[in-house]
Amino acid sequence: MRESEARGPRVVAIGAAAHIFGSHLRGLAAVDARVIGVQDVNQERLRPVAERLGCPAFEDVGALLKTEADLAVITAPHPFHAELAIRCLRAGLDVLVEKPIAVEVAEADRMVAETERLGRTLAVCFQHRLRPEVQAARRLVREGAVGEVQRVDLLATWPRRAGYFTSAPWRGSWKGEGGGVLINQGQHDLDVLCYVAGQPGRIVSWQRTQLHAIETEDTVSAMVEWPSGATGFIHISTAESDEEQRLELTGTGGRLRLTKGKLELIRNEVDVRDYAVSPGNPYEAPPTLDPETVTGEDVSHPAIYRDLVAARAAGRPPVAPGHSALLTLELTNALTYSAHTGREVRLPLDRASYGALLRTLSGE
Repeated sequence: MRESEARGPRVVAIGAAAHIFGSHLRGLAAVDARVIGVQDVNQERLRPVAERLGCPAFEDVGALLKTEADLAVITAPHPFHAELAIRCLRAGLDVLVEKPIAVEVAEADRMVAETERLGRTLAVCFQHRLRPEVQAARRLVREGAVGEVQRVDLLATWPRRAGYFTSAPWRGSWKGEGGGVLINQGQHDLDVLCYVAGQPGRIVSWQRTQLHAIETEDTVSAMVEWPSGATGFIHISTAESDEEQRLELTGTGGRLRLTKGKLELIRNEVDVRDYAVSPGNPYEAPPTLDPETVTGEDVSHPAIYRDLVAARAAGRPPVAPGHSALLTLELTNALTYSAHTGREVRLPLDRASYGALLRTLSGE
């Protein structure tokens, strides 16, 4: 951390007229950041933001990056994330970018490569990783609390009215957004899945536009397999009303159920591998211990800012570094590729093939 950051990092914000920047303002305040310049192509909406922060407003990114700063915050639409992040990194700044890291994983590859080449920090706003119940689930799985993982299931629903999509023409479009529920609403859910259970290695996916008048998917279902042999199912939709987020993981030693605000762990008294070869009633299920629970809490942008500032001070990676967020985007792209080609996908994803598909879907 530079001496100049003793009172909080000096920040430039790109895409500061975006609605999501309001959440970032709370994060910036939480770390006593000094916003010394904001940029957006929409100058009319940007002016009140600059006045509130008491800093200059820029239309040109190049002019903004001449301002001496420590950190760039990018809240511009995600099709521009890669280009903007690389420009900021080359200007000598660390970068915090909104989710998703980019539209396609080949772009994220370039972002990560440039970060490593320059020795900078690239963080992504996957603040759900910092929820206490998510942290506990990841730790328990890594410690073997559920034994050998056998099955992982994810359900997430984000019901939306038609007005959500008509309020911004880029929503639900291939050219403007690069996808639908997967690239937008489902990003935190897919990231929690990868963060707790690891990235799957084999995918068969189906996508539907079952309710909304959009060109991209509003619902996705997929069968997935992990390199360990564990299997599972993913279902995410903006056209259904069910639990907001539910991740269930079953292993030989027990099972856990993760929802927003709560983690429940039920351990088996005996590992099912031992149970299967033990004598006794062949129809009797393995006995279990009393459930253990972890109470969570809602975690928003201040948490990701506090973690990033602490990481920079300690010289450690942030909780959601670019190379890790890349795995979530690769899964996202793979789900789309499988659905549109009707093929099983094995990771790593063929970047060139996915790029060609995306250009076709975008009408290029």
